[in-house]
Amino acid sequence: MSRAQADAVLADLDLEAAIKGQADVFAAYSAGGTKPGADGIAPIQTPMRHVLASPDVNMLFMPARAVDKTSIKIVSVPKTGGDGLPGSTVILDEVSGRVRAIINARRLTAFRNAAGSVLSFRAVGKTQTPRRLVLFGAGGQADAHALFFAKVYPSIKELVVVSRKTTPRSTALVAKLSKLFPAVAVSEGIASYPDTSFDLAGTIKDADIIVTMTSSTKALFAAADVKAGAHIVLVGSYKPEMREVEDALIQRAGNILVDSAEACGHEAGELQNVAGDRLVEIGAVVAGTEEAKALGEKFAASDITVFKSVGLGVQDVAIASLVLDQAEAKGLVSKITDYDAEGEE
Repeated sequence: MSRAQADAVLADLDLEAAIKGQADVFAAYSAGGTKPGADGIAPIQTPMRHVLASPDVNMLFMPARAVDKTSIKIVSVPKTGGDGLPGSTVILDEVSGRVRAIINARRLTAFRNAAGSVLSFRAVGKTQTPRRLVLFGAGGQADAHALFFAKVYPSIKELVVVSRKTTPRSTALVAKLSKLFPAVAVSEGIASYPDTSFDLAGTIKDADIIVTMTSSTKALFAAADVKAGAHIVLVGSYKPEMREVEDALIQRAGNILVDSAEACGHEAGELQNVAGDRLVEIGAVVAGTEEAKALGEKFAASDITVFKSVGLGVQDVAIASLVLDQAEAKGLVSKITDYDAEGEE
């Protein structure tokens, strides 16, 4: 699937199916799916990613298996400049081992993250009628999160994109969202906490949902400005030295919802000083059991709720499989019928 074909599918993606797909793999992961079954095969497999370097790019190879589907995502990270992050996902047939599909994955990571973020709010949020959504960042992650939250929650009437400076990308994102959601007041705020050029504190105080998607190494806003009942999603940090919020915010939240307790404990800068028993995996909350329901209610009763995501390979399997299924249903694939056929000698 080309980039254009993938974009066509994503433009009309079944968001509920995407959210359910993420819930399913999170639940399987947290239920011990990484342990081998009776056949000796683990239904959930998330090996460490491999990195190869060339003079100009770092190439990341991320294989994963989710129950009965297997894929590998390949992303190239330019060392200087570049046009975004070129990425492809290869889906394998588990019976024959042959390649079932190759999908342009430039936007798939952002969509899988956004689906997981909405799932986190649905699982533990105090209110399911949010009005103000605040996004830190103006790239593909912000675009996908805005689309998911605004479509799933039509109660949202205010959407603020917070950037460190106005760029063509941030201006284009605000214009795009204003056109897509005419009933929502979409605006851009330029801020660099603690020195702000607009009312960052006021913007945060009225926010029901805050999503941070930056590479910041210092807090983006003051913990004291976050109102009771707010839900905060932290997507940006993936190294111990990175952080997007103050320690005080983490303390206010009590237990922290995470995609993987192990991965977040090692990689998330905001959680380096947090006891492991405070990290609760989202898979345990969306498992559909009475225990899961009790966990969700406990989160909802807290002052604020925080979801930290560093990303799991099984999420890539889920979103890529869904996109392929919907692309095939819509005829948005280019088929190579003789890909594995023998050539003439």
